[in-house]
Amino acid sequence: MIAAIMKNINLLLFFLCFNFLFSQKETYFPAKYVLKNSKDTVKTKILNIGLYDNDEFSPATYIRQITVLDPSGKKLKVNENDIKYLEIKDLKNVKRTFVHSKSALSKDSGLLQVMYSGNKTQWYRKSFYNGPIYTYETKNTDYLIMRNNKNINEIYFRAPGARAQLKEIFGAYPDLALLIDAMVEDKDLIKILERYDKK
Repeated sequence: MIAAIMKNINLLLFFLCFNFLFSQKETYFPAKYVLKNSKDTVKTKILNIGLYDNDEFSPATYIRQITVLDPSGKKLKVNENDIKYLEIKDLKNVKRTFVHSKSALSKDSGLLQVMYSGNKTQWYRKSFYNGPIYTYETKNTDYLIMRNNKNINEIYFRAPGARAQLKEIFGAYPDLALLIDAMVEDKDLIKILERYDKK
């Protein structure tokens, strides 16, 4: 009896979650992209796939494939690995730029978000699915490239060891170490890289 009730409750919860995931209104962001086999820039609108809210940008929008509208309004799917360059502007007017990984890391692993590009450093982020695809839950791997020696540092920005790793990279600058200790968000690391670029 209890097993049957639990089964019905689980079925109801599954149905409600499924309904919630697929009942959100579709939101499109202005975008432009260039395919690997073309030099043409395609201006379009890209379907945002938000985790909880389609108005907020999510990496799930471009992982594996993007859904765009052609000039007639028909949906087209474009594989992530076919894209050389992608630019998306969300509803808050935040522009995000993506490049194919081969241009930055010399390895083929899809699109990287350009987090920062300065005179001495470049910071890229690779987002990927974590867990079942229907949850759209993602994780990130960050790549910090030092332009002087082309050294690529793979960093898990949210992991506990990231601060120590950054302090090792910027160890010659005590002022940067203080900023690294206080780092919480992406914009904090951008400030550190901007200050390093001025040295």
